[in-house]
Amino acid sequence: MLKRIKRHQVLVGMFVTDIEDPLRDEAMRVRSFLLKDEAAVAKVKSSNIISLVIDTNRGVDVGSSAASHAPKAAASSASAARAFSEAEIKHAMQTIELTKPLLENLFSDIRLSGAASFEHADNAVDQIAKSMEGNPAALIGITRLKSKDEYTFLHSISVSALMVHFGRWLRLDKKTVRELGIAGLLHDIGKMMMPDSLLSKEGALSAAEMAVIRTHPVRGYETLARQGDMPEIVLDVCLHHHERMDGKGYPNGLSDKQLSLPVRIAAICDVYDAMTTARPYKRAWTAAETMTMMLKSEGHFDRYLLGQFMASMRNPMKLPPAVDRRQADQLNA
Repeated sequence: MLKRIKRHQVLVGMFVTDIEDPLRDEAMRVRSFLLKDEAAVAKVKSSNIISLVIDTNRGVDVGSSAASHAPKAAASSASAARAFSEAEIKHAMQTIELTKPLLENLFSDIRLSGAASFEHADNAVDQIAKSMEGNPAALIGITRLKSKDEYTFLHSISVSALMVHFGRWLRLDKKTVRELGIAGLLHDIGKMMMPDSLLSKEGALSAAEMAVIRTHPVRGYETLARQGDMPEIVLDVCLHHHERMDGKGYPNGLSDKQLSLPVRIAAICDVYDAMTTARPYKRAWTAAETMTMMLKSEGHFDRYLLGQFMASMRNPMKLPPAVDRRQADQLNA
């Protein structure tokens, strides 16, 4: 039976099937492993890992029933639904239903021909941007409730919605906000070209296989760059959304001033969505838990923007009384 535990609860003999690590690329599947000795346990406890999923049928348990975690997941879903009115939920679901076929066509085009239709992405962002004019928290909240099969396209919708919301919070111009929305929608398009056999492989990935997985930003960028009408912001975000402020990201190891404002925005929105998403085997992390983790991830995010993002999520219906215009001017230049 699967059970999610905190990092400090790990014991020798536990069989780990998944981890939640803020520094891990979501495209990289976690390989199951056994904690064989105290050295392995110590390594986990001193890492960036926030939680682990263990299989109690294949290893040591912490002594409590895995079923005790199920109500938390259900409560999380129920709580998300109760936070919005029936009209807001209906509107959010309509947006998702209208956007889904556009994304399915876009992803299908990528898989079959290696070409991305800008028209599909543009129309999808239209739907997302209109929904975000009402209660932005509703669409973002509903996309938290992803199933395994829906994860790819709902993650794209959610990151797009977050980037539209954050761009508006920063009082960026309409054109830029729209391009941020398209960038969020297409940031992970390179995953469509990763071999299914590699992503679903059982056992540890070799160094060569991990290198292939980490090509997805470049693969996505090359695909989008072939479209003559793709905005520069979209290309930049697709290529660099896994870069870090401290230069420890990929594919180019860029850092600090080398990273544009759209890329810094995308890095925050991408990780926030991944961490606050409910999965079949775990509850979604709350916004507070996620923000705490992100604040502790030294060197990963732009600290000024992270602070602004936190403020925007606490007050999604408001704009800040003032923002640092130098940041906005960098993007609008």
